[in-house]
Amino acid sequence: VHEDLHDIGKNIFKSMAEASGFEVYDLGIDVPVSTFVEKVREVKPEIVGLSGVLTLAIDSMKDTIDGLKNAGLRDDVKVTIGGACASYDTMMVTGADAWSTNAAETVNVCLDWVRGT
Repeated sequence: VHEDLHDIGKNIFKSMAEASGFEVYDLGIDVPVSTFVEKVREVKPEIVGLSGVLTLAIDSMKDTIDGLKNAGLRDDVKVTIGGACASYDTMMVTGADAWSTNAAETVNVCLDWVRGT
């Protein structure tokens, strides 16, 4: 998300998601809301993953989810958040559908979503 420059956890999750059969569009680090909105509009994914380490990423995650909502895209995607700042409270504040600090757990949640379980 914007203002977060960490990518180790994002890269771990990406590798695990790809190994589980997901097609991943890695937008990189310090990604502005508009880039997320444009990519979701273009790709029409089932799931959007947001990662952040520092607590300042919480506001950035909320901004990104609000951006999807304002663009009329939020109802069409599930959003999961991860990273050191992720928690139940962070999920509630940002409006995400799930959270975890564990990449394998997050992949399992995503698999459940696409399987409809």
